[in-house]
Amino acid sequence: MAAVAGWHRGELAIQKKLGFDGPSIYGWKMIRAEMSEQHRTFHTTRLPFIPVTSLDERGRPWGSILAGPEGNLGFTSSASFTSLDFHARFWDGDPFLENMRSHQHDGRMLIAGIGIEFSTRRRNKFAGYVYSVERAGDVHEVRSVVNQALGNCPKYINVRTLDPYLQARPRVVYHMPDVSARLPDHLIDFVHASDTVFIGSSYEANEQERQKYPSHVGMNHRGGRPGFVRADRTDGRTLVLPDYSGNRLLSSLGNIEVTSLASLTFVDFANGAILYLTGNAKNYVGPDAQKIMPLQNALTTVEVTGYIYVEDALPVRERPGTKVQRSPYSPPIRLLSTEKKSSMFSTDDGAPEATLRSIEIHSPNLATFTFDSSFQLDIVPGQTAIMDFKSLVGSLPYQHMAEESPEAVNDDRIRTWTISRASSWTHANTFALTMRHKLGGAITGALFNIAHKIAEMKPELLSDSRPLGLRVPLVGIAGEFTLEPSEAHLPVYTKPGTREGTRKLLWLAGGIGITPFLAMLKAIANGSATSKYDIVLAASTREPEVILKLISEAMVDSTNKSNAASDCPRSMLSLHIFSSSPLPSLSPPSFSSHQQTAFKVSIEQHSGRLSGTEDEAMLIDSAEREVYMCGPPEFEDGTLGVLKSAGVESTRVRREGFAY
Repeated sequence: MAAVAGWHRGELAIQKKLGFDGPSIYGWKMIRAEMSEQHRTFHTTRLPFIPVTSLDERGRPWGSILAGPEGNLGFTSSASFTSLDFHARFWDGDPFLENMRSHQHDGRMLIAGIGIEFSTRRRNKFAGYVYSVERAGDVHEVRSVVNQALGNCPKYINVRTLDPYLQARPRVVYHMPDVSARLPDHLIDFVHASDTVFIGSSYEANEQERQKYPSHVGMNHRGGRPGFVRADRTDGRTLVLPDYSGNRLLSSLGNIEVTSLASLTFVDFANGAILYLTGNAKNYVGPDAQKIMPLQNALTTVEVTGYIYVEDALPVRERPGTKVQRSPYSPPIRLLSTEKKSSMFSTDDGAPEATLRSIEIHSPNLATFTFDSSFQLDIVPGQTAIMDFKSLVGSLPYQHMAEESPEAVNDDRIRTWTISRASSWTHANTFALTMRHKLGGAITGALFNIAHKIAEMKPELLSDSRPLGLRVPLVGIAGEFTLEPSEAHLPVYTKPGTREGTRKLLWLAGGIGITPFLAMLKAIANGSATSKYDIVLAASTREPEVILKLISEAMVDSTNKSNAASDCPRSMLSLHIFSSSPLPSLSPPSFSSHQQTAFKVSIEQHSGRLSGTEDEAMLIDSAEREVYMCGPPEFEDGTLGVLKSAGVESTRVRREGFAY
């Protein structure tokens, strides 16, 4: 028998806003009135803890963590298909017992939970009510009736190995159940470091609905890359939760449409800290969502009205030496409009179009695509262009799961690439994107296919590709990985033998991560950047000749602003090329005399990768430099270790964020 008789008004409202139909129409039939035998076995034998939702005396949802006294499996039992009992130990600060006390007058408390086996990504949900809580020593016997049960998808669960942790000593750091002030900065940092959150919601039925759609609470899981939930630092109390493509049941968002409240519970699996939040919630869709988080079509905001923070509470911890396996379905993190330097263009106002102007093929899988913009653009060297390629490759139909290409599930055909050069940095009409063909990439695959077909059949179109008429919307210009100095990083330095006011920089590039540095070199060469520079650029590449050519071209002053007659170059560039491929013969004279006036260049070759022992001379003064790093995750992870051995902490490293 089904537990519900259809969608309630909140679920119907959010489905309509998102334009969902088809699979959503009868999806409510998946919700059963009792647990299956498989679900009963799962909840009672596979889980060391279960996140649950309950309501406080004001009707606000709070998330709690129910766990056994020693973090072991089997702390729950099920005598029937509609019963689930917990043999749980509660620590100070967890809201569950306080909420139970506020419901003593009617003898029952609404509850919902989600069981997740993090090692396998299995998860199942339940909802119902608690009718009895009895204390037995240092544990409580919590008895509940289950009247809704649902198997749930594993899509955004990050796999981790958890072991019981008997040494937990919970300590309440903040107990602020009613608050209208900012969250402490370190709790905002806690949110931004999290890759998992449990969201609680509630549905309060009116008199006409109670028979068909009784009041209930919900508990759900949201996962992503660390920092996918954003906290707005402008007010310090608004959290933004993006909504990724899911099973389209929309139970949490539907509840919020009716009862605009939600809880968010964050867990640090490494040290056991738990942050409990509750607050006023609201869903945003389409342009309203994108004003808050550009490019995100649906999201939920939670304005915090209460929070509790408990350290060393969770009775399980990540096994030492293991790594978290990120869900392949999780899209790149999107920042809030208040977090990023950006110019986002509204389609309502007629967004600019980018027309393909020319193509330079550097190697079979590396090319520069130059575009004309229909609007003049202001670009800071190091920023990115955000472009919508749906008109080129088409939109993808809805998919719930896609095991062969999980990244396609959230693929909106919008891509971000660093601008490697522009016709000018203010009021630019033309910009270039240097990119690598990503294996299996829908957009780079299409662009490189066009490039190679042209090279084969009509090579004259490479230098002037405008007859192709390839136009795509330009969504925005964004990014903070720029040449501008930042108060959060080191100031200008002067050292013996250099001119006063010289900025000392260390740039670390892995592969195509060279692109923002090409833009910065171009800005220095043509005088757009007015400081004097002492730059160490370490570039790791499989194509040293190609990268050297790109660097050489970037150092040309195409605007003729530089003083070519100067006897004293205004900036110094120490170039270090790391490659496992055969290295070409390099020497400073390979750069033109014109370039020599903008930079005094020295070049060193290195076979293999950057290492802390062999390359100490290059990093000897890195503690005195502003450090920029851009490259694939494996490059950044390895290079951070090298920097640490040289005395540079990761907090001092400016990183571009290579995902796209």
